[in-house]
Amino acid sequence: MRRTIALAAMAGLMLSAGCSTSERTAPAGPASQLPPPAGTPQATGPAAAGTCNAGAAQFLVGRLANVEATDAAKEATGAENVRVLFPGQPVTQEFEPGRLNLDTDNQNRITAVRCG
Repeated sequence: MRRTIALAAMAGLMLSAGCSTSERTAPAGPASQLPPPAGTPQATGPAAAGTCNAGAAQFLVGRLANVEATDAAKEATGAENVRVLFPGQPVTQEFEPGRLNLDTDNQNRITAVRCG
């Protein structure tokens, strides 16, 4: 039951992600201000628009897949779209070079960052 509610909430977040970021503000609190885990390489800047550089968002591995994470991933990588993938979720198999995939575990933590 909790997973169904979490999936429905994440779907709503993903649908609202299409809104302009100027219309949304990040919630205040310590979760949105966490530094990247120690030892993770930092992005030197976003990639060119329309491309995807998954290496630039590796700092997200281990974090919750939420709006802040998807926004940070999009900005760091230059990806046109960010897709959050849940364990066992059926997904389309076409490769889109401008799309970033965030694979998650059962606790909604990002386990992998990849393009396509």
